[in-house]
Amino acid sequence: MLSRVAENLFWISRYVERVENVARLLNDASLITIDAAAVDGELQRNSPLDQVLKVLCGSDRLAIEARSGEGDELLEALTFNRKQDNSIVNMVARARENARATQETLSPEAWSQLNQLHLALNRPVSRRRFAAGPFRFYERIKRSCVLFNALVDVTMPRSEAFYFLEVGRYLERVDMTSRVLNVWFAAVDEQESEIDPAWHSVYWTGLLRSCSAYEAFLKRHQDRLEPENIVQYLVLELDFPRAMRFCVARCLESLRGITGSQEERYADEAERLLGRLDSDLRYADVEEIMHRGLPSFVANVQEACNRVGDELQHAYFLN
Repeated sequence: MLSRVAENLFWISRYVERVENVARLLNDASLITIDAAAVDGELQRNSPLDQVLKVLCGSDRLAIEARSGEGDELLEALTFNRKQDNSIVNMVARARENARATQETLSPEAWSQLNQLHLALNRPVSRRRFAAGPFRFYERIKRSCVLFNALVDVTMPRSEAFYFLEVGRYLERVDMTSRVLNVWFAAVDEQESEIDPAWHSVYWTGLLRSCSAYEAFLKRHQDRLEPENIVQYLVLELDFPRAMRFCVARCLESLRGITGSQEERYADEAERLLGRLDSDLRYADVEEIMHRGLPSFVANVQEACNRVGDELQHAYFLN
């Protein structure tokens, strides 16, 4: 496979995964704001939208050109602003352009779905639908991204093209889950003494919803919304598709599908780094993570994922 084609496939799935995550974060930020309105003592310096901005842009809120706007104005900027790199419309456009350049490797159904999402976002009616109801608007975007991934899964053979899409998707998912955890827990650490107990349920529920984990978490832990249980589920759970351990394992499996190597060996540095991260997560303990400090643990995971991305670039994407 040409390195250009491999890189396009890798970034198609990363952008689609990122769009789904941003749509969910913006949608859930709106819901958390409503839930928090009746709660006294909420995190005034860490509003739900501020949390989202930190996840997307780090601590640099100036990266959002529309920073003077609040509420719906900020949501609209993060959705439609073509000057904002992390806006949904820009990321969909990049994914679609990469897909257009490599149509022969995607199934017609997957290409059509991504193209339809791009066209829908650029129609004038799209802004009117957003104004009429952001919740339903973001739900459509999330469903479109999920449908794209489903079509990839059921219409593409398990070839190098499929595996590059999978590596991109799960590497992006690990990165986003780690960002969400880092931002949410940092806010609690900053203001632990100021938090009204009534806020805890709203706050931790919001974190789980931001990772599409709320219902699944309740089935495992009932109503025990304790930080340790949440870290256990979002970091170490092997059976939940957005848990970091699950994503790293799937990413490693897909990379081995590309390299053809066996479990006891590695073909390149990216596979070695992923294998070590997979082993660390497999044998990690939640008490150890909390004692060591979640920010430190998450920072190490993010650094490993960044190094994997760099090694993939060096090994497969450079002409």
